[in-house]
Amino acid sequence: QEVKSEELQNLDEVAAAAWSDLAPTHAGRIKRIKVGLIVSTRVMPRPSTLPKEQRLKKWKIVRGDEVMVISGKERGKIGTISEVSRKTNGVYVRGLNLAFKNVPKDDETPSGKIQKEMPIHVTNVALIDPSTNRPTKVRLESYQDPTTGKREKRRYSLATGTYIPKKMDLSYQRVWKDSDFDTTPEMVNAVTFETAPGVPPFPEDLMREVKNRYKKHY
Repeated sequence: QEVKSEELQNLDEVAAAAWSDLAPTHAGRIKRIKVGLIVSTRVMPRPSTLPKEQRLKKWKIVRGDEVMVISGKERGKIGTISEVSRKTNGVYVRGLNLAFKNVPKDDETPSGKIQKEMPIHVTNVALIDPSTNRPTKVRLESYQDPTTGKREKRRYSLATGTYIPKKMDLSYQRVWKDSDFDTTPEMVNAVTFETAPGVPPFPEDLMREVKNRYKKHY
């Protein structure tokens, strides 16, 4: 029978103590090395976001863009960006990369399962060129509006030079429904204050408090 050396016995004790805090029932998954211990990644918590140095600094794809998936099981399919996750470098394409999720059973979901869009890495999608309907890479150029003088970054196709404007995604308005807590149109249009010469638009007590420069605001 092989007798363990004193160094290996000490490593076993350290490994058992370290593993007892993480998962006491799977001590066999610890790997021994000379300088320390390596714990299996299957039991270590995964970060929900990427470190700041790994996140993309400049994003050329925003919500509402029409893109084509260029890699993965959904390759070649076209969809609209419904959500952008800048902390994970991922995008959600409406109707693509679906997965089943278990939910409580009710009248709307009698099966207890729904399909949910899963994120796709932003490098696996490409913008659609409006002039060719083909995926393309884009470049950013500074543009100044001649009427307002405002500057903005515009996207242009590298293949054809076509300007690709950013679309406003208003699909969320389709599910808007009136509820009991919504303000009625009558209350919005009601006139609750009438201006008069010499009468401030605020209560007199509030005006006196604002004018008092020695008042301490907490």
